[in-house]
Amino acid sequence: MLGYYPGCTVRAHQNDKFEQESLKILELLGVSVEELSEWECCGAIYPLTSDEYMPLLSSVRALKKTEEENKDGLLTLCSACYHVLKRVNNRMNQDEEAKKRVENYLEEEYEGTTKVYHLIEVLRDHVGYDQLKEQVIKPLEGEKIASYYGCLFLRPESELGLLDAENPTLMDEILESLGAETVNYPYRTDCCGAYHVSQQEDVSNNASQKIILAAKKAGATELVTACPLCKHNLEYCQKDLQEDEKITINYITNPIIRALGGNEQLKDLTNLAN
Repeated sequence: MLGYYPGCTVRAHQNDKFEQESLKILELLGVSVEELSEWECCGAIYPLTSDEYMPLLSSVRALKKTEEENKDGLLTLCSACYHVLKRVNNRMNQDEEAKKRVENYLEEEYEGTTKVYHLIEVLRDHVGYDQLKEQVIKPLEGEKIASYYGCLFLRPESELGLLDAENPTLMDEILESLGAETVNYPYRTDCCGAYHVSQQEDVSNNASQKIILAAKKAGATELVTACPLCKHNLEYCQKDLQEDEKITINYITNPIIRALGGNEQLKDLTNLAN
């Protein structure tokens, strides 16, 4: 069983149904998850200075709690949480000074056995495309979907190691296993503007609109992401576009739900994806 780390953003935006859809999909596909008994914000941003240790504490607590509760790894749905948790985990296993200082503060030891997983990684490695195909009731034939990867679970590739940072294909492979046609387009690994949306809206507007217009020009009718911040920015920043320039933006769970929507176990969710 995997430990589950919701994170602040996913839990705060329940109306998006990202958490509910993700957990229901995993349940259907036979992946057991259980929320950690205690967790707190991961910090949202990985500290880049080598002598910062306090920002590591909350993530280490989650990693250690996963060990204590004998989970087979730690699952998160949020790309920012994945980015921070995995990099902190790497640092605790590779930086002896950081490990010593964090453990001294916590007055506990972290063995370093926890593995951090993102939702789409679990679909690839724990479920597999063959099993996903077997569950398809309504193939997404005729749909042209563009995957937006962004930056948080791509870079630095040497630390995250989830996808090829220059040419990621994982979300496309998931969509293709559901019968959809995937659209290749420029800027799919560029940043959406991230937290600039709160203070320098023009920066996020330019970054996100460039992504949307490129996907639209390439023929996509839908743009999917696995990051709450990316989804927010893409939706918010297309408000100034002309109607014929806009595109439907969803989490990747949405087309999965549509493809599996004929299954009785997903009956209560099928309307959410329409």
